[in-house]
Amino acid sequence: MLTIRTATVADAPAIGRVLGDAFRDDPTWAQFLPDPATRPEKLARYYRRRVRRHPERVDVAMDDGRLVGALLWAPPERAGGLTAARRTARRATSRFLSRLPGGRGARHTLAVESYRPTGPHWYLRDIGAGPSARGKGVGSALLEHRLGLIDHSGAEPAFLESTTSGSRRLYERFGFEAVGSIATEPDHSSTAMIRHSGARAG
Repeated sequence: MLTIRTATVADAPAIGRVLGDAFRDDPTWAQFLPDPATRPEKLARYYRRRVRRHPERVDVAMDDGRLVGALLWAPPERAGGLTAARRTARRATSRFLSRLPGGRGARHTLAVESYRPTGPHWYLRDIGAGPSARGKGVGSALLEHRLGLIDHSGAEPAFLESTTSGSRRLYERFGFEAVGSIATEPDHSSTAMIRHSGARAG
C-alpha cells in the first residue's frame, strides 16, 4: 500500500537514485546534461543536493517501507521587495548564461520562467517514480497528496512544466491547463501548465 510522507535528509540517496533514473531520458533534462552516459549520475547528485538543502519541500511515496517516488516543490514567494529582487537576479543570471556556448539549458529556463505566474504560486518542480513502480499510481498519489494540501492552504495557483505527453495527460486529469509551449528538440516541446486552487481531478 502506498503512503506519502515528508522526506528527511536520510532519504537523499534513495531520492537521487529514483529521480536520476526517472529522468535519464527526459528531453528537457537533455538540454542541461547532453551526455546520456553521465546524465543519470549527475541527476542523482543534483537531487541529493536539493533534498539535503530542503527535505521539508519533498514528498516521498513509500511502498512497504521502500521509497518508490518523490515530488519536489517550492512554496509561494510572498510579494515584497526581496522576492522581486531574487526573481530579477535569477532571470539576469539565466540571460547571461543563455548567451554562453552550451547555454541551451539557461535558454530553456528563461522560456519556462516567462510562463510562471507573477503573483505568489506553488511550483511543482519534479515528480518521478522508480522503474519498478511506474504505472502503479505513484505519480497520482503524490499529486493528490500535495494538491490537497495546496487547496487547503489558500487560493494560490500551482505551476509546473510537463516534459512528456504522458505527464501532460496526468496533470490535465488533476486540473492543470496548458499556458505555453517550450521547444526542447526539433520535434519535441515541453508544456508550461497552471492549476488554480480547487480545480477538480478529471
